[in-house]
Amino acid sequence: MSLIYFKKVSIISRRDKKGLVFNFSPKINIIYGDNDTGKSSIIKSLYYTLGGDCRLDKEWKDDDIITKVCINVNGREYTFVRHKKRISIFIYSDSYTLLVSSSHMSAIAEKIKEIFNFNLQLSYKKTGKQTQANPACLYLPFYIDQDEGWHTALSSFSGMAMYDDWQKNSLQFHSGIKPKEYYELAGEIKTIQLELEELSAMLEAVIAAKKKFEESFGRVLFDIDVDYYQDLLNKFLGKCQELNVEESEFRLKLLDLLSNRDSIAKEIETCRSLLENFEEDLSTDMSVKYHVFENREQLLELLPKMYDEKQVLDDQINSVKEQLRQSKELSSELNAMMREVKGELSLKDVIRSQASKEVEITFEEQIKSLHEKIGERSKALEDLFKKQNEFTDRKRTQTINDDFKSFLAIAQDKLGIRSPVIAPLIQYGKITKSKTGSRSPRSIFAYHYGLLKTMEKHSTVAMLPIVIDSPKQQDLDTEGTEKLIALCTESLGENNQVIIGAVALESNMKGYHQLELTEKYSLLSSEYFDEAYDEIMPLYEKGLFS
Repeated sequence: MSLIYFKKVSIISRRDKKGLVFNFSPKINIIYGDNDTGKSSIIKSLYYTLGGDCRLDKEWKDDDIITKVCINVNGREYTFVRHKKRISIFIYSDSYTLLVSSSHMSAIAEKIKEIFNFNLQLSYKKTGKQTQANPACLYLPFYIDQDEGWHTALSSFSGMAMYDDWQKNSLQFHSGIKPKEYYELAGEIKTIQLELEELSAMLEAVIAAKKKFEESFGRVLFDIDVDYYQDLLNKFLGKCQELNVEESEFRLKLLDLLSNRDSIAKEIETCRSLLENFEEDLSTDMSVKYHVFENREQLLELLPKMYDEKQVLDDQINSVKEQLRQSKELSSELNAMMREVKGELSLKDVIRSQASKEVEITFEEQIKSLHEKIGERSKALEDLFKKQNEFTDRKRTQTINDDFKSFLAIAQDKLGIRSPVIAPLIQYGKITKSKTGSRSPRSIFAYHYGLLKTMEKHSTVAMLPIVIDSPKQQDLDTEGTEKLIALCTESLGENNQVIIGAVALESNMKGYHQLELTEKYSLLSSEYFDEAYDEIMPLYEKGLFS
């Protein structure tokens, strides 16, 4: 049995008051039915609920869908609840404990990292800053989506274009060519490189300031213009006055934001109070009960929007507070400097003092300190590169690619791909690119097969459930389809959970755990609404009110 497998999926539409509940086998699962019966919607909901954004139909979005997925990870049960962008993650042991609830994917990514031991660090294209990879990078090898996955390799998920070389890094991470230790060190390396860039910029600025000061001070020694320096002092005082005006503006803006935030907070508390005091059995009259029920649903739809508005205001308040703090700090420093100069020293005293020597010493101390810090960080960077090189063994890379090519060749042969392309695993485009009939989807599946079998043998990443939606693509014949299914069930399914979506059962699909969908345009049913509602809504509300 796989150590990680989906246990259950529950779906509700609050708008239509319909639902679905389905329990999975930890081994092979077949979901089948004619087109437009909803099999792809169930399949999409699995990794989508876990944070892997994929293409969703407009009808799905309009139906106000909430999904709940239970997954077993090495004996621990985790439950994910998703509504639009908000995802709540719970761990279950006698009761549900909330781990995180957020509309920000970065917060979800950090929790996914802990649950699945997925420490892949990627760099943003624009800033170069390292960050924990989007959860979709973890799910990438395990899912082939009906809409995108069969057309272009590794395209089943969206939301990763902001990363630099995300496909290459994800594949190297999953296959074991560059294991998780390599990327942990890559994150530290990038951090130190950014620190070195900042230190070098500071050093250049200090050296330039020192040179400018020396040039200016040298001219002052021969031509002391008291009025000139008095004018500079007056400009400083003028700057202090400008800062005072700026502080007043910040305070007024802060008061306005706090007032708006408090107003939203009161509305939220009012809605929560209504929900907490809501009486479930208000009347035995069903018409009355459902009238009140609809009001409760309206409150539950309104609350997330109010929370989002409050979050925006909180962010703006924090930003203005920080601006006000910086302005007050600068104003205080300038005023203190002016009071000291005007109260204790005359302009001539300053010029006649040993200020030039003290400033020179200060510049030298700053330059020395920056050189020392740059030296320390450079040494640390050198050490990290040496450690990282330990995880870039060329022989190991060659072994992994050789194994991948062997697995790839097996799948290509089984699927009858003529003139197959054999290449290293990061060259997925070269291997899968084709314009002829069913060759392209067969090549894409062969690539996934080779990658997954290579991961089973070499990767330090845990194997997740393998989800294949609509494998019979581009009029693939019955014999070819059955061979593809056999690769899923007999080979990939030997040690992993496999979930397959199909229009109809092929001969070698029978006998496995199955769900048949028969009603067109109606995946969800009123029959399952109460059961699905009772499973989803308590956790949804717990995450929403956290």
